[in-house]
Amino acid sequence: MRAARVILSRIGTGPLSGDIATFYALISSNQEHTIHVAPLLKLVLTEAKDTDIWTAVFDLVARPRPLPQPTTPPPSHLSFTSSFQQTPRSFNTGGFEDTSEYRKQVDDPLRAELLPSLRIDIPNFVDAVFGCVPQREELAETIYRLCQEGDTPLYNEGSGWSQWPLKADEKAVLGWLQELMDHLTAWVRKHSTRATVSRQIYRGPGIYLDGTPIKRKMDVGFTAGNGHSRTDSKTKENTSTQKPNWSEILVTGELKSNPDQDRNEKAWVDLATYAREVFRTQDRRFVLGFTLCGSRIRLWHFDRSGACGSSSFDINQDGFAFIRVMLGYYLMTDEQLGLDPTIQGPEGERYVEITRKGQVERLILIAKIKKQAAIVSRATTCWRAYQDTDKTKQPLIVKDSWQYEERPEEGLLIKEATDGGVENIARYYHHETVHVGEEIDDTLGNVRRGLMEECGGTTFRQKASREPDAPASNSQGTAVTGQMQPPPLLRKRSSSSAQLESQSSTKRSRTSFQLREPEKTLHNRVHRRIVTRDAGKHVYEAKSLRGIVNGFLGAIHGHESLLNAGILHRDISIGNIMLTENEDDGFLIDFDLSIKISDDRASGAPGKTGTKVFMSIGGLLGEPQSPMQDMESIFWVLFWVCIHYEGRNEKGEYKRRIVPKYEKWNYADTEELADIKKGLIVEEEGFSKAIAGFTPYCQPLIPCVQELRKSIFPNGKRWLGENRELYSQIRCVLDKARRDLELEATGLC
Repeated sequence: MRAARVILSRIGTGPLSGDIATFYALISSNQEHTIHVAPLLKLVLTEAKDTDIWTAVFDLVARPRPLPQPTTPPPSHLSFTSSFQQTPRSFNTGGFEDTSEYRKQVDDPLRAELLPSLRIDIPNFVDAVFGCVPQREELAETIYRLCQEGDTPLYNEGSGWSQWPLKADEKAVLGWLQELMDHLTAWVRKHSTRATVSRQIYRGPGIYLDGTPIKRKMDVGFTAGNGHSRTDSKTKENTSTQKPNWSEILVTGELKSNPDQDRNEKAWVDLATYAREVFRTQDRRFVLGFTLCGSRIRLWHFDRSGACGSSSFDINQDGFAFIRVMLGYYLMTDEQLGLDPTIQGPEGERYVEITRKGQVERLILIAKIKKQAAIVSRATTCWRAYQDTDKTKQPLIVKDSWQYEERPEEGLLIKEATDGGVENIARYYHHETVHVGEEIDDTLGNVRRGLMEECGGTTFRQKASREPDAPASNSQGTAVTGQMQPPPLLRKRSSSSAQLESQSSTKRSRTSFQLREPEKTLHNRVHRRIVTRDAGKHVYEAKSLRGIVNGFLGAIHGHESLLNAGILHRDISIGNIMLTENEDDGFLIDFDLSIKISDDRASGAPGKTGTKVFMSIGGLLGEPQSPMQDMESIFWVLFWVCIHYEGRNEKGEYKRRIVPKYEKWNYADTEELADIKKGLIVEEEGFSKAIAGFTPYCQPLIPCVQELRKSIFPNGKRWLGENRELYSQIRCVLDKARRDLELEATGLC
């Protein structure tokens, strides 16, 4: 099987091992006869040539077989277990559910998230990033001259910065940097002819920043002038008593005393963790940062397509370059530092403007209800909103995301579904591609501003344990290097030119995360905005168990209604099953990964991201997505709710717990998680123990979950063919659970 994980499928886009797993499941469920394996067994027993054996394997898994007889209403599409071309799944740090997010759990997944798209030694990085700042060059020349004047100049071209601490101790470097920035600030105010923005150095070693669940400290950076990094003028110590917050960080920074760490990914990953928290707490298009290792500085840019870094330089040998960089950070506007200019107004009065039916509408953003915590991702963010001229303030949902440009527009799909009368889904109101500076807001064009017109290389050691058939690496890890060709910056592509390829590593990390080799082509993401009419709340926020059941009933009806309209959802998760405000029905949201069943090929996007803990067993094994897998995901969502959610407290706030056994699902390898789920389904004793672990609040749902298991996994087997009757079976189980809960509430049972 190790070789089958490396060999590519001829009937799909994943490895051959996925096809073998599907065939084995067909035999296990009596949907395939063992007699067809005989030719392959004969070749193995007679020790035939490897090429003959592998040819027989390919023929076996691709063997045509009759489709299962569909039930009414008849599907108007091909079998989903045929060779439908789907893009492979990839995962990022935004897909964690009910986890404490300890640093050790996040760093390796984040590293795997960044690896394929990371580039360093980008030519002309400084000009591309800071070239938009007026007067920077003139001011830099003036300040560089001032640094060399006087009896005790700050800088000498022969020896470097006069007060630079020789050991590059963190505390000493921060004090030196603060003093330098004090001089720089005073000179800018004296010599600049334009109004300057207020920026200051953030100095925070030893201080945990607020604003996110994960506990992180950041060494250095830039904040707005009203930040919390005030310093004593004599001791240069931080005198602020107010705890800093990630929402105030404008530029991230990481200090290392050893200059050799400049080319060690440890410093890069540390900086990336800070960028992730900034993305998480702010409305950002990109985040800038720097690593200062000894006296070597490297500049960084993070966006939804990945990370890129400059060549490093020694600040003592090139003082002028260092002045240019520090001035750039100091003088940049919020927009130039990466904040989204289309989301306007002060905190608490935020709004966006859309052009709908030829008229500009202002949508007031009431509250942020979802924010994906990842860097290389769709970065889905949702707000509850209303139209400012609507006196009734009918609720709307504004959703921003960064979608692969090759993928069909989610807004068009929602509009088609709404116009077609699909029920129990979020109804269409508006969609658009976001523009910044009158240009389409995309990562490789508008966001990077020419940063990638000449690509650098990538160096990122493989921190992975070697598979037995993998090539050996030295004790320091394998360095991956290479010159990358510049990616196309086209705004529109034909369907044929949009078929992109990604490469996957066969190595597995020590934390079971699969690391991918650097991609030859960087993938462009486009900033899109969708507005829907229905707000609601997440199903786990229900005030009663009846409300939870109603939410799942609505989700089942919505999924079937979508399928009847020729649309498959493909991303069933706890965040995508919503409950109406009065808790009498549910509906589905988030159609970014949905497909029209009539499509017969992949979009060309390099991967699709789902919430791994809710994926079906087949999905985890790389099998083509099907309606049966979506229904299995609904089962896992309900199972997850019952494990974690504890009802509401005295204040009316919903409570949930973290269960270490299931927290590990977030970090498990896909094949490992598939085995865990198969064990739960097949072993009666194991499943009984699992449901006994439901929260006391959700214990009344145990009979419902047991019956759903029998329907979705008959005799402990997975559905591999399409069975439309499963919808009605699931509805019957949920209806009975609702009636039982109603009887219990009235005291009649």
